Amino acid sequence: MLKKVVIVSSLITAAISLSACQSDTIQITQNDNTITLLKAPEKVVVMDFGVLDTLDAFGLNNTVVGLPKQNIPDYLNQYTSSDAINTGTMKEPDFEAITETKPDLIIISPRLSSSIDKLSQIAPVINMPVSNKDYFSSVKSNITLLGQVTNNQDKAAQNIAQLEQKIAEAKQVTTESPVNAIVALHNNGRLMLTNQSTYAALIHDVLGVKRAVAILPLLTKPQPGERPKPTLVDNQYIQTLKPGIVFVIDRSEAIGQKAMADDFFDTKILEQTGTKVVHLTADLWYLSGAGVESTNLQIDEVTTALK
Repeated sequence: MLKKVVIVSSLITAAISLSACQSDTIQITQNDNTITLLKAPEKVVVMDFGVLDTLDAFGLNNTVVGLPKQNIPDYLNQYTSSDAINTGTMKEPDFEAITETKPDLIIISPRLSSSIDKLSQIAPVINMPVSNKDYFSSVKSNITLLGQVTNNQDKAAQNIAQLEQKIAEAKQVTTESPVNAIVALHNNGRLMLTNQSTYAALIHDVLGVKRAVAILPLLTKPQPGERPKPTLVDNQYIQTLKPGIVFVIDRSEAIGQKAMADDFFDTKILEQTGTKVVHLTADLWYLSGAGVESTNLQIDEVTTALK
């Protein structure tokens, strides 16, 4: 098993080629760093559900030997009872359990960036981030990279083509619809505007749902480590803005805590403003995304809300 430190970000263009000396390996060149990986790894630990659903779409479910089994999204519930070992959570890996699987490859998301050094002592690590600035390009880049690493380039290309077609069809719906929208994240009783998140990037920038709130530049540059003050989405905010749709992603529900109350908004205000509240599937949106299967499901939810 190769134990060289391997950190691959698919947002940065990576030239991938077969090793000239060993037909069972591939080389990934990223900037000045060339890494050798096993071609078509047989044992993979997957710490990201979007990656898991892409491998599932490739028909590689049997190669997954470890995954975070706590809070598996419903659309991947077949993995709850799979033979794969529980390898912790998406933020806290179980290093001992991962070691026991003797993986050929570990695939993570940026949630585990701080654990890369320790994980890379067990097996090569691929990090799969997505960008809120060019969301679908990064999704395609991730799918392409997974296709190359697993020797499933044709399946990767086929799935990307299908997603592109589905997005084109969704844009016909959003172009014809006059409805504008906001995207908001619920956490512990508070609903906050998430206008520049990857969720908003998919809904507005990729699918073309009209923004009820424009992206405005920050008037002051935040200090290092300082987060901008959140915009709370409440009755007064709805009354002032009058968005056509509020897409809600419920973090609390996704992680097994108390979901957003059904009476969170005053129904009279919603009727006066003509606002519809759409609760997106919490575990699909908050715990997953950017994979083949998750992106398909997310597109369906958004377009259904506009019909």
